[in-house]
Amino acid sequence: MTPETILDTLDIAVYSKDRQGRYTYANRMVQEIFGAPLDEIVGHDDSEFFDLEVSNDLKVNDEAVMTSGQAVAREERDVVKETGEERVYWTIKAPLTDGAGNVVGLCGISLDITDRS
Repeated sequence: MTPETILDTLDIAVYSKDRQGRYTYANRMVQEIFGAPLDEIVGHDDSEFFDLEVSNDLKVNDEAVMTSGQAVAREERDVVKETGEERVYWTIKAPLTDGAGNVVGLCGISLDITDRS
C-alpha cells in the first residue's frame, strides 16, 4: 500500500504547497472539496479554489509557517469558490525544509469541524 493510498482513505484534507503557495500534493478529500482532479490542483494556489477576500486565515497561517519555520495549529474559516460554501477546519500546518534547513514549503492537514462550530 502506498502512502497516497493511505492518505486518500482518510476523511481529512492532506496537502503540501511550495514556497509560493502552489499545491504540490492534494489527497482525495482536497480534490473533492475543490471539485477538481489532482492534475488541476498541483501548480495552482488557493486563489483558484477559495474566496481569499473572506478566507484570509489561509494566507495568514501559510505565511506564519513560511516566515517562522514553526508549525501552527488553528481554526480556519474558508469559503470554497466552487460551491460558495463556508467551511470551518481545524488545521495543522508545518514547514517543509531542504537539507540546509531552509523553508521550501509547507504540509498540512485540515479536519472539517463545520458541524461543531
